Amino acid sequence: MTRKWLITAAIAMVAASGAAPAGAQPDTTPSPSPVTTTQATPETADSEATTAPALSPSGTEAEEPAREALRPGSNTSEDALTPAPETVDPERTTRAPQTPPSETPEETAPDEESPSVQATREPAVTAEEAPPSVAEGEGLPYPERTDGVESQPMQRSAQSLPELRGTPRSEREPIPEGFSKEEADLAERMEMATTSGCQTFWPSPHLVCGAILDRYLAMGGPNSWLSLPNSPEYTNPDGVGKRSQFLNGSIYWHPTTGAHPVTILYMTKWDQLGWETGWLGYPTAAEIPHSPIGSQQEFQGAGLFWTQPVGVYAVGGAIRTKYDSTGGPGGPLGYPTTDEIAVNNKNGRYNNFQNGTISWSADTGSRVLYGPIRDRWTQLGREDGPLGYPLSDEQSAANGTARYVEFENGSSIWWTAVTGAHEISSDILAVWQTYGAHDGNLGYPVSPAVTPQSNARNSAHDGPAITKHQKFEGGIVNLAGDRDAYVGMYDPTPDNVPEPQTSVTNKLEQTRQQNDTWPPDIPKDHDTSKIVGEATNIHHPLYGTMVIRQGYYSGAWQDGWGQNKAQHYHQLNYIDSIEFVLESRYSGPRSDTTLAGRDFWAYATHSICELTWSGRQCQEVERRVVHAIYDPLPWPTYKFTPGGDPIGVVTAFCGGGTSPLAGTTICDPWVDVALLNPTN
Repeated sequence: MTRKWLITAAIAMVAASGAAPAGAQPDTTPSPSPVTTTQATPETADSEATTAPALSPSGTEAEEPAREALRPGSNTSEDALTPAPETVDPERTTRAPQTPPSETPEETAPDEESPSVQATREPAVTAEEAPPSVAEGEGLPYPERTDGVESQPMQRSAQSLPELRGTPRSEREPIPEGFSKEEADLAERMEMATTSGCQTFWPSPHLVCGAILDRYLAMGGPNSWLSLPNSPEYTNPDGVGKRSQFLNGSIYWHPTTGAHPVTILYMTKWDQLGWETGWLGYPTAAEIPHSPIGSQQEFQGAGLFWTQPVGVYAVGGAIRTKYDSTGGPGGPLGYPTTDEIAVNNKNGRYNNFQNGTISWSADTGSRVLYGPIRDRWTQLGREDGPLGYPLSDEQSAANGTARYVEFENGSSIWWTAVTGAHEISSDILAVWQTYGAHDGNLGYPVSPAVTPQSNARNSAHDGPAITKHQKFEGGIVNLAGDRDAYVGMYDPTPDNVPEPQTSVTNKLEQTRQQNDTWPPDIPKDHDTSKIVGEATNIHHPLYGTMVIRQGYYSGAWQDGWGQNKAQHYHQLNYIDSIEFVLESRYSGPRSDTTLAGRDFWAYATHSICELTWSGRQCQEVERRVVHAIYDPLPWPTYKFTPGGDPIGVVTAFCGGGTSPLAGTTICDPWVDVALLNPTN
């Protein structure tokens, strides 16, 4: 509403009629006594009784029909506030409060003062401190409203207003920026005309009336952060509520909520959400400042929260109840960073916050997720993704080092500061729980589950194809279809199976006698020193990069070393399997303690999983202990063939267990499936 329009409208209304204006608010809210030279009443507005806020769409009921409308499910709610097109004079919407008449320099006063000045000059009052959002709203265009009906039209003709006597105040005092001499003179004549329950504040030619006037005066009137009125009082579209606009905000009144000021910053968000006819309804209190910076304002349907730099966002209904239970903006969630956002699945809703999210549906209620787990869930599609809604708030594991959330589809997301946040699908979760979950040998997940591509690496020799795979701190889980689960894990229990003995001495004597220094069934160009695999063991940093050399296995000699011997004699077919064992945290001295190096071991297990009435259950049916013998010394020649520095893996084999081959050094075909990483 521009200044020119205000002047024209005011003059036109003065010229239109001659009856005295009626009180502003309806009879249900008492109007104040006529104000001439009166002291402002003490502030009482914040103690006014208010109705309970109507629930947002994340609630289950609404107390007022106006609150039943769904709040908008905007997908741009994290953007900064978008100012409405500027339609008012910026000088009038950002002007500082006027200098009160009592502070006008004495030398500017004329010899004869107008009676209207004597009748309306107010004593000095202590103004309320401006809430923090006032400064934040500077520069924002005033949210313009074109709805409502003017509830205090001028009903006197211009001729019926008292004439100014002496020098007009506009010629004796500086007119505050944004008001014209014509407006100031009209305001002075209006001050001279007593209007029951209303008051004019020079140089603004607009009446402030009823409970809105009470609130305005209690705040400090023109000396308050609201500054001067710049509109008449309007009746809102609901036909009940009232509003008056001031240079730095507005005061809204409703018989069930009382009169409360709203700053330009909060009005901008309120405008986006439909003013009082939207799901927010009317304000029920003034802005509440927070420390160190931020604030909130309560409305019938929700609360608005603001802080830098995230902006203003609304939280209501069941989500608001959950938010308050966590401590609100002073709790671990911090301030909201979105309004409530609609979800397709179950017609749910959620709000994001600085450090987490609250998700709601009628079936699951309001659930809180924090930072890393919220972020991983978001990557997976949140409520509309495969995990669905959370079934509980984020929880802390009994050991205090991890946090987790369970979801509708049976999956969970687990987080630790070391491993990060990773989901465990329901089928792998059943296997994980079989082996003690996070308290077992597997520990926490270190990567999400993946489905390997169909190629030679997702199955072992004579073993089943891997359909899903996930890594954990202490091992690996490989699924082969819906029934079979294969686990490679690090277990501290040794099996005391000795390192297989070789007949090196006998072969040495044979080669000397036969003058044969190369295995007769191995090609001469076979590169026994070639490095075919590597591993690093954080528990043995002095070993550095642990190497696996190709080596050989001779059937004629029934002997050999390296990867070839592990594959062709002990049936441990994949280099991955040897690498997995070398990374074990568990190891011991070699069977012959005079030999350098260590015996590393890991467990391979095979379980059968079935769906029961109590959920998916898995039971182990067989296991083997797998060994890798590592020698860190340099051997230029090893078993009559070129070696290296270090020689590395001497051999790898299977030992004890519960399978039919347990007790031999030959591995079952499924052992490679348990130890294989199909995504390498």
